[in-house]
Amino acid sequence: MVVCCTGRRTLVWRESRYKSTRERNPNYKKTLYVILRYLPLTPRLQKLYDSEATTKQMIWHANHQKEEGSMCHPFDAEAWRHFDWTYPNFTVESSNVRLGCA
Repeated sequence: MVVCCTGRRTLVWRESRYKSTRERNPNYKKTLYVILRYLPLTPRLQKLYDSEATTKQMIWHANHQKEEGSMCHPFDAEAWRHFDWTYPNFTVESSNVRLGCA
């Protein structure tokens, strides 16, 4: 786990360097920190595509009939079409994964 300092300027590995101050001061108020977690995505996606059933579900959007004027899946949205138009090489392969990160 990698921890960001409260000012979000530096990253600290593992334990906070101010832990000893917390233990000595009984009136210390806990401060929220931004926590950055490392998530190795590639191995998880490879395991996801190992299953034949999951693979069929992941390429569903390429085979599904789109109904004009209604949205039943994010691939019907304007943002998805804009992404397809902006990155045509990516959209050629229907098994490529589009991730929305917040």
